[in-house]
Amino acid sequence: MKRTKRCSECGGNEIYKTEISAGGGYAPDMLPGAHAWWSSGKLETYVCGTCGYYKFFVPEAFLAKLRQGEKFSRHS
Repeated sequence: MKRTKRCSECGGNEIYKTEISAGGGYAPDMLPGAHAWWSSGKLETYVCGTCGYYKFFVPEAFLAKLRQGEKFSRHS
């Protein structure tokens, strides 16, 4: 969806994108350790305008911090 600009569910090409907070504070933190404690991580959200399917992606800046942090472990 992010790279192909096509929906993996219906094949539609009406894709919309926004950036949202990954939580923290009173909300669950979906990216622990990938941002400073006083700010929230961000997620890129892609939504298919045809069927409503959506996906989240971690922006590269936060992905680099996530790789270096201790909150996530590599899945083998």
